[in-house]
Amino acid sequence: MKKTDTKSLVLLGLLSGIVILFCFTPIGSIPIGPLSITLNIIPIAIAAIALGPIGGLIVGSVFGLFSFLQCYGIGINSLMGNQLVNISPVLAFLQRFVPRALDGFLVGLIYRKMSAVRSQKTYYIITGIVSALFGVATVLSGLQLFFSKSSVDPETGKKVWARSEALENFLSSTGLLVYFCIILAILFFVIGYMLVSSQKLSRTQVCCGITGFCSAFLNTLFFMAALVILFGNTDYVKDLISSKGGGNVIIFVIVFVGINALFEMVASTVVSTAVGSSLINAKLIKAPVTEKAEQKEEKAPAKAAASAPKAAQSNGQQKSGSNKKKKKNKKR
Repeated sequence: MKKTDTKSLVLLGLLSGIVILFCFTPIGSIPIGPLSITLNIIPIAIAAIALGPIGGLIVGSVFGLFSFLQCYGIGINSLMGNQLVNISPVLAFLQRFVPRALDGFLVGLIYRKMSAVRSQKTYYIITGIVSALFGVATVLSGLQLFFSKSSVDPETGKKVWARSEALENFLSSTGLLVYFCIILAILFFVIGYMLVSSQKLSRTQVCCGITGFCSAFLNTLFFMAALVILFGNTDYVKDLISSKGGGNVIIFVIVFVGINALFEMVASTVVSTAVGSSLINAKLIKAPVTEKAEQKEEKAPAKAAASAPKAAQSNGQQKSGSNKKKKKNKKR
């Protein structure tokens, strides 16, 4: 077995162990209502950075498997998982396992493609797009948080998420909502682009940061999409959509995962950038090919400048030697 293969296996086992530790202890899960803020998306992002799509797939699959076991109270108990597994264990397994495995595989592809990008402006544009997504999600979640409150429906006795009249009118106006989201996206795109370009972050940092963000973003997207597709016709999910989103699936997703998803995105982006960059700087994993080429290009002028005086000195010595020979020949 090659040394690089041994390193990969050790790192894969370490990251899988961290996922299992997070699933069995409160370290990796912060319960908030039926959902929990999970930090398991961070090992998935690091596996994708260090080991590529297959490594991300394996660690994501480990997370998906133990996430399903939490539905039965193995590890940190999942309130939503308890309900879903009572409805259909097979669909519950698909809803828990497939999004996490798919997340790890796709995040590995994203890091690989990002590492192959040569244009620095392309990096800044991609960062701007990520900033736009994060900014729109943050503002919409903030509106839901500050202009809504939990109350009890007098007819059913169930807790419902009641929005203020102003927010209800705003969300019901589709044209205004779309226009508002477009303006927000442009604003945060410019902020993200200018911030990253002014800081002059390395390609490694940008690649790792975007990979960490996508790990959290895609995990939430796939998880909620699977929930709605597989369980959308059940009374349990219908009640959730009605109470949290007023019957609107998109609003339900924003309200349901808002704070959780934002926390996961920030934590995954920051930690993945720090850990991924450290592993690359320590030469435990390979740096992006484009960054290696840039480093060689930066070193080339320095080497040329350093060798120029030596070349000039040697040329001078050769000229002085030839002049001495000419003088000796003349004397003869």
